[in-house]
Amino acid sequence: MNIHPHTKVLQDLKNLLIQMDSNSFCFENKTLFGSSIGEHFRHIIEFYLCCLSQKSTDCVNYDLRNRDKQLEVNINKGIETIDRLLVSLNQINERDNTPLIMTTLPEDEKEKNTGVQTSFFRELTYCMDHCIHHQSLIKIALLEQKLIHLIDPNFGVAFSTQLYRNQCAS
Repeated sequence: MNIHPHTKVLQDLKNLLIQMDSNSFCFENKTLFGSSIGEHFRHIIEFYLCCLSQKSTDCVNYDLRNRDKQLEVNINKGIETIDRLLVSLNQINERDNTPLIMTTLPEDEKEKNTGVQTSFFRELTYCMDHCIHHQSLIKIALLEQKLIHLIDPNFGVAFSTQLYRNQCAS
C-alpha cells in the first residue's frame, strides 16, 4: 500500500497547526455554523485513530470515537497525535490488509447489524478521503478568519482533482 497520500494529508494538517494560534484554532466560524478548525481536526484524526486501533478486532466502527476534547483545543496534543499516526502508518505492510466488517451501530447493538464487508486498506483510503473533505471545510474557516495564506492552494483538494487541474493547465 502506498502510504504517501496519507502522510501528505496528515503532514499538511500538521504544517497548518504549527502556524496556528489557539484563538484561531478554537474560533467558532459562522460560515461553518459555529464549528471550529479544532473540531474538524479532531474529527479527522479520530477516524484515523479508530481505523488503526480497531484493525485487530476485525471490525471498525467510527461511531466509537473517543471525541477527545483536548484534540479540539490543544494544538500541541494535535501535533503529537499526528506524529504518532505517521509512525503507525509507516509501519504498515501488505500483510496488514485484513478483512474487516464496518458497522455503524453502538457496540451493545452490534449483533443487530451484520455490517459491511471491507478491508483495512479500503478503510484507510476512506480515512484519507474523509480527511480531504474536512480539510476543505477547514479551508473555508481559514478564509473566514483571513488566514488562507497558511495553506497551500491544494489543501483540501482531492488528488485526482489536482491531477486533472494540472493536465488542464498543460
